[in-house]
Amino acid sequence: MTLVFAYLFKSYQQNSISFLIETTYLDWNTTFPAVSVCQQSGMNISRLDHSKFDERDKLPAIEYFITDLLFFAGTCYSCTLTHCFTCPLLNISEIVQKLRKPCKEILGECRWNDEKFNCCEYFLPLETEYGICFSFNSLQTVNQPKNKLNLQMNRRTGTGRLSVELLEDVRLQFHAPEDVPFINAETNYIKEILHGETYEILFNVMELVNDDRIVNLPVNKRKCRFPWEVPPNLKVHKLYSYSTCLVQCHAENHINICNCTHHHMPYYNKLNYCDVKGLNCLSAHIETVNRLHAKGSERLGLDCDCVPSCTEPEYTSVSVHRLYNQTIGGAFIEMQSLPTSRFKRVVVKDALDLVVAVGGAAGLFIGASLQTIVELVYIFFIKI
Repeated sequence: MTLVFAYLFKSYQQNSISFLIETTYLDWNTTFPAVSVCQQSGMNISRLDHSKFDERDKLPAIEYFITDLLFFAGTCYSCTLTHCFTCPLLNISEIVQKLRKPCKEILGECRWNDEKFNCCEYFLPLETEYGICFSFNSLQTVNQPKNKLNLQMNRRTGTGRLSVELLEDVRLQFHAPEDVPFINAETNYIKEILHGETYEILFNVMELVNDDRIVNLPVNKRKCRFPWEVPPNLKVHKLYSYSTCLVQCHAENHINICNCTHHHMPYYNKLNYCDVKGLNCLSAHIETVNRLHAKGSERLGLDCDCVPSCTEPEYTSVSVHRLYNQTIGGAFIEMQSLPTSRFKRVVVKDALDLVVAVGGAAGLFIGASLQTIVELVYIFFIKI
């Protein structure tokens, strides 16, 4: 009997959920993904205060150093150069804030299903590991658009198409609304677009929905978190997702290894950003701090204990191809077809199921039931 009880409890612990595939797609509403645009090159050099530099500083060395700061993604090769004597003394965050371009100098005209809208009203600033990016339909931006666009797609509206005119070299990425651009993101969802180029990006989506009872299970049983279930140590963004958890992991390991984080790290550590010495430290440890490895692996990299989001859909990049003879440079992001199937996470064993199973086993072996137990409690503790 003890073995049966142990088996029932183990089954409850390890097999609480299951996945189904739904195909009743006629009434589904599908939401367009978030699209983030991050500047790749170019700076407002006219805003640079040259009076802060020594007359011995070489202009090419200054520009090389500042470019490394503006678009830092793990390495700062110019931090070891000796042709800029003033560079190590600069306020890095102030320089970056001044010289990175604002939204209106990166994005031109935007359209949703051929209806024009103000780009910078909907592509909102988002702090990322690449610096300030501008994100469309993101749940992680500090502010949200005052006027909502209807981004739902169904059998009545058809698939959605987002058109964006790009005025600079950018890194464009589409992702789940609760996700953010981050260093280790899959390259299938990223396209680096040079100024003047035009690309059409087609994708499909496999959505994931949850049984209403899923939220009642603890995280360790369902092995996922909802966006609002923010763990106490998550400081880099306001909502949980797999990507925000990884960014937090990066930040904590920057502190552990180099006692500072780079100046693009979101929100986490604004009082302890790296100086030039710290950036050199991060550059020297790039194989560790910018890489992930599986738990137990002996390879260099970080072992980040991050569970996926409970609501994160699975996107598939169908095609990315360049368009020629276009009047403006930019990107067209479009869902190729509406989904005809989706995953559903369901509860197969909850606490009530465990009680019923244990009661049934007890009745089988000793003739007892939950009613018997209640009667005994009543006789010994109430009636007597």
